[in-house]
Amino acid sequence: MLSKFIQQLRKKNNLTQEFLASELDISRPTYVQIEQGERDLTITEAKKLAAIFSMSLDDLLSGNKKEVEIDFEEEKSEKTTKPEMRIVMPRANVKKFKEVLLYLLGKVGARPNIGETAIYKLLYFIDFDYYEKFEEQLIGARYIKNHFGPTPIEFKKITDRMIEKGEIEKI
Repeated sequence: MLSKFIQQLRKKNNLTQEFLASELDISRPTYVQIEQGERDLTITEAKKLAAIFSMSLDDLLSGNKKEVEIDFEEEKSEKTTKPEMRIVMPRANVKKFKEVLLYLLGKVGARPNIGETAIYKLLYFIDFDYYEKFEEQLIGARYIKNHFGPTPIEFKKITDRMIEKGEIEKI
């Protein structure tokens, strides 16, 4: 049931009903009705919820959250030889992801018109541009198609961990 799934997502991400209600531009009692299954979501509300939980609209509506496995190992050994055949497999390079994110935030993070969506797009363009130039991925993030543009799937988990460690602060 979609209402229970939304409630589970909210609790798992430590979000309040008030916060989600304000993000959806509805009152808290109206949001409570959604979680209790007494009110259906509008398409706009469903799209906003999918973006908040960093998932596709289809996954939200079907009620299955694909868990993203991220290797948080900071140190990796460098390859000494180049393979003859190259197969590109998207895999998040957490260290590079953090470096690129911190660089981005240092350059544009303090501007009032830069939000999460703009950062998503900048990360996508940086990754795509790097791939076009060097034929290998810089941060190796996987992106989902979103109404507002490409969204890196790993973003929420990595930034939550960075916030816990005090590396960044969410404003």
